Amino acid sequence: MITPAPDSWIETPITPGPPDLIPGLLKRHGCLLIVGEHEIGKTALALEVCHSVITGAPLWGKLYPTQTIPRVTFILGEHNEDNLREQWKLMGYVVPERTLRVIGPTERKILVSSGGANMGNRALYTEWCKGSNMIVFDPLNAFITGVKVEDDNVQMRALINIMEDIATANGAALMILHHMGKPHFEPQSGEYKHRDKYAARGASGIEDAVMACFYFEQQGGAHTGNPDMFTLRRVKYKGQAPGYFHLKRDGGVPRHTLVKKGLTPAEYMATRVMAGLISGPH
Repeated sequence: MITPAPDSWIETPITPGPPDLIPGLLKRHGCLLIVGEHEIGKTALALEVCHSVITGAPLWGKLYPTQTIPRVTFILGEHNEDNLREQWKLMGYVVPERTLRVIGPTERKILVSSGGANMGNRALYTEWCKGSNMIVFDPLNAFITGVKVEDDNVQMRALINIMEDIATANGAALMILHHMGKPHFEPQSGEYKHRDKYAARGASGIEDAVMACFYFEQQGGAHTGNPDMFTLRRVKYKGQAPGYFHLKRDGGVPRHTLVKKGLTPAEYMATRVMAGLISGPH
């Protein structure tokens, strides 16, 4: 066997991969982590994404999926199936039968317990998710047990890795919903605010372990903000994604409309070049 030269990898052509399911938001492979406060509407947001990729309808009225997928499995750790069904009906969604499968909390299986991976439960979820092209875990911490496990980088990364293994085994996109940590009070402004980064509740390794992370927040903050306006803010994304999505929520229905989106990193750099703030490529 001929061993390749140490630097030969740089000359190897990049194999084109599948496009993002929703460009700039939901990657075809790898984990999307949505982080938000309790009861802010993360589950409803996830249902909007599910409806878009199943039906091909534009997400928030403007973001078209690159393809439709035949099946999504939504794994609940907190809410029950009736709660999810009520939200789905309230949103007015109709989809073909058997395209959205729900695994409720009564069937919930722990994936990491006291530092150890439960391989039997991983295999069970892998089997349950067969035929799914997208998997949602809601919320992250419902699938791990132990003392102060949320603050343990090793255990939380192991949990996310197992969820990714389940998705990879089925060739599925992965979305995980997770809670934000407690906000801190700023005396000067008199407001409660979250950190700009590593605001997810628990270990910093949670955000480090995923390929994409967005914070879902009420504009102006949960205590003083606009109850109808929300921001999905990019914290991490392997690729090109807008810095934020500004969303308006229908007052009577937990559905959103895209009002404005920010620039991708490439677009931001281009505007700086055009403004003469930095030099462009030579």
